[in-house]
Amino acid sequence: MAEHPEKPSDGSSDVEFAAQRASWREAGGGSVVPLEGLRRAAVLPSLVSLSGSLSGNCRVLVVSAEEELLEIVRDLLARAERPSFRVDGAPSADAALRRLAASRYDVVLVDEHLPDRDGIELVGIFERRGIRVPIVLMSEDVDRIDPAAAIDLGIGDLLEKEELEVGRLVRSLRFAIARRKLTDRLDHLAQYDELTGLANRSLFKDRLQQAIAAAHRHRTYVAVMILDLDGFKAVNDTFGHAAGDRLLRIVADRLRSCVRATDTVARLGGDEFAILLDNLARPERAAVVARKILEALEPPIGLEGKEVRIGGSLGVALYPSDARDPQILVRLADAAMYAVKARGGRCCRFHDPALDQRMRRGSVLELDLRRAFARGEFALFFQPQLPLRSNELGVVAVPRWHHPELGTVEADRFRAVVEECGIVDPISEWLIGEACRHLKEWQELGLGSCHLCVPVLSRRQLAWSDLAARVAERLERAGIPRTALELEVDERSIFEDIETGSSGLVPLAQKELRLAVDRFGASIGSLRVLRDAPLRTLKIARELLRGVPEDGNANFFLRCVVGIAREAGVRVVVEGVESQAQLAFLEQIGCHAAQSDTLGPSLSPEECIAWLRERSVRAAVL
Repeated sequence: MAEHPEKPSDGSSDVEFAAQRASWREAGGGSVVPLEGLRRAAVLPSLVSLSGSLSGNCRVLVVSAEEELLEIVRDLLARAERPSFRVDGAPSADAALRRLAASRYDVVLVDEHLPDRDGIELVGIFERRGIRVPIVLMSEDVDRIDPAAAIDLGIGDLLEKEELEVGRLVRSLRFAIARRKLTDRLDHLAQYDELTGLANRSLFKDRLQQAIAAAHRHRTYVAVMILDLDGFKAVNDTFGHAAGDRLLRIVADRLRSCVRATDTVARLGGDEFAILLDNLARPERAAVVARKILEALEPPIGLEGKEVRIGGSLGVALYPSDARDPQILVRLADAAMYAVKARGGRCCRFHDPALDQRMRRGSVLELDLRRAFARGEFALFFQPQLPLRSNELGVVAVPRWHHPELGTVEADRFRAVVEECGIVDPISEWLIGEACRHLKEWQELGLGSCHLCVPVLSRRQLAWSDLAARVAERLERAGIPRTALELEVDERSIFEDIETGSSGLVPLAQKELRLAVDRFGASIGSLRVLRDAPLRTLKIARELLRGVPEDGNANFFLRCVVGIAREAGVRVVVEGVESQAQLAFLEQIGCHAAQSDTLGPSLSPEECIAWLRERSVRAAVL
């Protein structure tokens, strides 16, 4: 065994000394990374920074039954120039384990001989229990200890008891801490993608094997998803690799937000990702997450001052129904992903055709929707409309579904499922009932001078022969004037009702119920809707606001639409306002109110009451 080197007196740094120690251990048979290899892996800078990691108050645990040894360590560290040390003692292995379970220590000094077990045995327990703490082993004769075995156990350095002095002790602690952090860094590089911080292919395979073993024991499901980005090459070619890397990091963050903490998101390479969902009670849950992932990729991403949009091709395979072997599962999910690619991408396909068909139909969420009422998962929020040319206060009811796995689901995301699975009636009844309850509360608080816009979730609601009668009855029973509630219907639904004879609109007019058209200007039938529908409010779509106020043509067209609406006696609200310049222009041309998340995000019932109260006071002053 090579001689244990002392720190040279030629002015060499602690880092150089640590490097010499590493060479000494390698010569002694230790399984350490060669110094040149560290340089090639760009890890040496990490070691340099770690050499100064002893700063502030360093907590040291001394595990030894020798009270005298504990006092010697305390005395030596008290004389160290820097940093300051706080030293605790543990007289046995069991006492040390209790200490480490209750408190965090920066480094642990372990006596080779303990009353209840061997010190090296205790270090092995640390490793098995995942206690990744820097360790220095103290012995009467370090030459007896096999350095390779010590390093494999996680021992950072060895100290001869009879040769303890301040400089050597502090250097040993520093080296043990640096070695542990370096080891952790190397372990991380071996298991995680450096660009995104996601698991790499190796860690994904390991976790997939563990997930399958657990699923076999507990009779649950595992889903393997392979995701390839659509449009990524164009981003790389247009904006460069730095922008491409930034996009990959943003995608990684979005994918993390779609899964549970126990699931695994991995980057397999390039723009290909893998998602592992374990411990699934039923396979349909994979479809819920798949839809969430595709929706998370939709929002634009800002790169180099421009917005880019990407999509995803997603393939899914399930254990045990599709395969029981992890490699086959990955291959099947990969094949499903390429099938999506071949058809244009931006979609999900399951290896199981039956489940794939159900997922595409949207019925995966049907059972969840039907149970949502019993579980109390629906809630009503409110988005204010900012008054511009009128003191009339308008608030839009925003139904939200607090899904146990998806989180908050906005109405736009579950409208299609509501229509397809035939549960429009109960949801609409709940929505109207909640609206009346809140209107009654506002009325009793003296805030009754506003109206509440309630969205009609499905075009089929207009075909109800008694929709108007139901709403009017609810309002009358609650003692609320009919002008206090406004039914908000999207432009396409109103246009289709007009085309089929206005069977849904006429009863609303007969009952003198307020009607608002939502997203006006988003379809070709806009002018006919404005002419033929009994409107009280016109909500101009954000599409007509594009280019305002910089684009003269856009300004002219919007001014004409607002002018026609005002001539028809219709209140004008503009959606999607994003700047003060747009707001000033809308006020100038005579718009009554503006609505957007930028101007006023959705409020809870309590926040909405505060907003209404503040606006009512301001209107009274004016």
